[in-house]
Amino acid sequence: MKHPSTHTAIVLALVVVLVSTPPIATAATPTVHSVDSAERIEPTDLSDGDQFERWLDETMADQLERHHVPGAAVVVVGDGEVALAKGYGYADLASQRPVVANETVFSIGSTGKLVTWTAVMQGVEDGRLELDRDVNDYLTDSAVTVPETYPEPITLKHLGTHSAGFEDSFVGMVADSPDEIRSMEETLAAHQPARVRPPGQFVAYSNYGTALAGHVLAEQSDAPFTAYVDERIFTPLGMESTTYAQPLPAELEPRRAVGYTFENGAYTPHDPVIWTLPPEGGSLRTTAADMGRFMLAHLNEERDGSERILDAETVEEMHSRQFTKSQEAPELNGMAYGFIEMDRNGERIVGHWGDTPRFKSLLALYPERDVGLFVVYNSPGGGPARFELLQAFTDRYYPRSDTPVVVPPDGAVERARALTGDYRSLTVSESSWERVLGLMTRTYTVGATDEGYLTTTSVGAGTGTWVERRPGVYEEVGGSDLLVFGFDESGRATHLFRHAFGPATYERVPWYERLVVLQASLGAGVVGFVSVLLVWLGGFVLRRVRDREPPSGRERLARGLLGATSLLWLGVLVIFLFAWINFNAEAASPSLALQSAKVLRYVALVGTVGAVVATGFAWHQEYWTRIIRVHYSVVTLLALLFAWQLYLLRVLPL
Repeated sequence: MKHPSTHTAIVLALVVVLVSTPPIATAATPTVHSVDSAERIEPTDLSDGDQFERWLDETMADQLERHHVPGAAVVVVGDGEVALAKGYGYADLASQRPVVANETVFSIGSTGKLVTWTAVMQGVEDGRLELDRDVNDYLTDSAVTVPETYPEPITLKHLGTHSAGFEDSFVGMVADSPDEIRSMEETLAAHQPARVRPPGQFVAYSNYGTALAGHVLAEQSDAPFTAYVDERIFTPLGMESTTYAQPLPAELEPRRAVGYTFENGAYTPHDPVIWTLPPEGGSLRTTAADMGRFMLAHLNEERDGSERILDAETVEEMHSRQFTKSQEAPELNGMAYGFIEMDRNGERIVGHWGDTPRFKSLLALYPERDVGLFVVYNSPGGGPARFELLQAFTDRYYPRSDTPVVVPPDGAVERARALTGDYRSLTVSESSWERVLGLMTRTYTVGATDEGYLTTTSVGAGTGTWVERRPGVYEEVGGSDLLVFGFDESGRATHLFRHAFGPATYERVPWYERLVVLQASLGAGVVGFVSVLLVWLGGFVLRRVRDREPPSGRERLARGLLGATSLLWLGVLVIFLFAWINFNAEAASPSLALQSAKVLRYVALVGTVGAVVATGFAWHQEYWTRIIRVHYSVVTLLALLFAWQLYLLRVLPL
């Protein structure tokens, strides 16, 4: 899950002080310390040999410094061998323990999903599973059942291409301690997300879907998922430093990479996150060298006598496109089976990336070149760094052959203006307050310039500029990414797809759900509520100073009602904002404050309805002065608007 690093204007206005743990070090980015893996083999199909290693050393040193990452590990495979496995920087700053490619154990997040889908395809190979069969057929003895929301059943192929149609849900995926981890069956049954669209319609990344596929495999194998994977994948491939165990086994704990965040010029260490659903990948810990073995297995190469874990035909099927997001733009990256298409420069690339709060990883295979690249970092700065490395590696060995588009063609201005608006990822919650995370961090605001270029902005991602390649298809200015739009029968843009992010679909939202409307509505509400409290306090002071006659009982009741409602709405907003900032902790164990806010939001709603009634009495009975009555009415209206926006965020589910 992405942890928000950039807050909206509302957050900045309300959250004045954030308390963080003391940093472990106050120095700048550590000096890069490179350590060769004991298994290092000179590059075979990488034509420039030692020059490649020097290039990688320089690239990684720059990345660690520029993105504030203490340590990283890289492995490159080619022509059936490990071409290079190397560690950079530090696994532990306190002890100055360096990263070693075949020793340091990293959390790799959702990159571990590739292990799950490999295991599922083994089940397909031996006949226990079928990709196009209703998954409920495999769950007859399980407490987990996929509801029949739509006529079309969900299949393993839908799960493997992230097109099952589940809403996004994070609750139940993390715990406060390993003692709280329940069985996969219990967790999946207790935290089942709603089906919000028919399967096979759109790609929308789903952690739950992958975990469900792993559970299906376990049910049909009569063995726990982790035991199955240990026996059928890790042991045959010699992945001796790879495990789902939490906490780490005693022999691996001394080799664990510490996860860090960088704030105010210092690094802060963090304890490992406890994950509850092994197939989802979060709990998988491994070394770069072990991931090299896994990549070689997927490139259909045997090494050191290790067993082949999949037939060549099965591997080819996994690496082939299984879901096309846009028929009008076949060059747009889609989904293979479990693998994400990551084509760049016209080069065929499949793989996956993984995110935990502190660790960022990426695995990329070039099947036609028999080459693979894996990288992992122990700080959030690795998020952009991994894609920079992928692009730089691709540019170095497989450069772009076509000429980038520079100038918008005729008619581009009108076409660009017709595409403006907000496009929100379908990977959001439709039923809980987790929707806040999706709306704030997974929305692209598309604008148009007078010259016909498109611009995109999103929280934490800056601004991008795009030029039209052909109607509905835009190329990144100065890059190779694509934006592709989907249209309805009337020609209106309804969806947006990004070439560089295959497992997502973005849906155009109506004007009243745009981020600018949301922020303006909540911001105006905050100003209105604060003004009520100031008028409330000011009136009390003025009456004391000027010895004015106190208001009637009904006037005090009306004013007190709106004042109390204002306090409640402000409290609810602040609590949910802090819950958003501390999302992972709240998902693992909701705080008392969050649980209280879930009650207070309904009390505030009742108070808002009461304020509407009081507004009518205020005008009919001519409470206060006209200016005060107008102010009361405006704030009451803002409270209604505020409640509506919280409903759209599902902070106030009705």
